Amino acid sequence: MTAPALSENVRQNPDRRRQPTPVLTRYWLNGRRRGGRRHGETQGIYVDRYSGEEVALFFGLLGLSAVDLALTFAHLGDGGREANPVMAWFLDRGGSGAFAAAKLSSTLVAALLLLLHVRFRGVLHVLRAGVGMYLLLMVWHGVVALDRW
Repeated sequence: MTAPALSENVRQNPDRRRQPTPVLTRYWLNGRRRGGRRHGETQGIYVDRYSGEEVALFFGLLGLSAVDLALTFAHLGDGGREANPVMAWFLDRGGSGAFAAAKLSSTLVAALLLLLHVRFRGVLHVLRAGVGMYLLLMVWHGVVALDRW
């Protein structure tokens, strides 16, 4: 038994591969895209699933931002001031609620943008550097706390 002969143009719908893969699809976080479909496709692609390191860096940024917020509030409670002029503006104009919302939401948006583009050239390094800078900031919080003692 032989397979039926296929005509040259069997597709009724337009070829979906004419468009690049979108950043976000309905399958984001539960789809199957873990990498490129072809050998060597590792850069400049969007994925639905992320590696353990990528997820850890994303949540590390968010967690360190929350710790930074708590330590900043402790510093402010002891008579200190906010060194970042943009965040100081939120603190002066909107109080601690606006300050916390601005601090956490700006970190969340930046971390999400980095995660979405993590398979593009240099973005993973930026994500690692962000965690490293937050770790240095934790050291600075420690220095400030020791100075207050």
